[in-house]
Amino acid sequence: MALTPEDVVNHKFTITKFRDGYDLDQVDDFLDTIVEELRQHEQEKNDLLAKIEELETKLAEAESAAAAAPAAESAPAASEQTIVVEAPAAQPAPVPAAPAVAPSASPQPDAVKSSAMLQLALELHDKHVHEGESTRDKLISEAEAKRDQMISDAEQTARQLVEEAQKQRADELRVLGDERSDLQFKIKDLRQFESEYRSTLRSYIQSQLRGLDGSPEPAGAPDGLQ
Repeated sequence: MALTPEDVVNHKFTITKFRDGYDLDQVDDFLDTIVEELRQHEQEKNDLLAKIEELETKLAEAESAAAAAPAAESAPAASEQTIVVEAPAAQPAPVPAAPAVAPSASPQPDAVKSSAMLQLALELHDKHVHEGESTRDKLISEAEAKRDQMISDAEQTARQLVEEAQKQRADELRVLGDERSDLQFKIKDLRQFESEYRSTLRSYIQSQLRGLDGSPEPAGAPDGLQ
């Protein structure tokens, strides 16, 4: 199916969520450029087709004029022959036989001229048609080549954007992974420090309690404490 400007304008892209995607403004600008190029080539194609139709109309008119010319020229010749035939009825003599050759010979230059005009018109038509077809094929080839180049550039740009996005994502994941490793290592150190601190604090408290249990009571202690 051929791609038209309306297809490009009406094409909708799926908006990505929660992951990397294309810049919508860049995509819209690029699609607008493609639409303008396609519309320009479409207009050039229509203009060329209009010129071809105009040339075909002129050729048809030339052919009609060339076909009508011999018929118009043959009418006077027929009338002259009628006069020649009626002449012997008024004056029966062998002399009127000579004018019968003149009317048949007179249309020959006009017929040759009309044939030459028709041949010239046909040659001009073929020339214009050939030039129009060549120009049309050239424009179509250039448009297709430009379209393919634009599509190739768009695909290459898309691949570059995807590769950059993937690289950026990989870099961010690597940085997050390194930060996570550092945090896990710090958490492990803190837990080890907490365990050692608790053990040291427990030993210290127990030693203090043992010291209190083994120490003599101070003199003058209240009776309730003896």
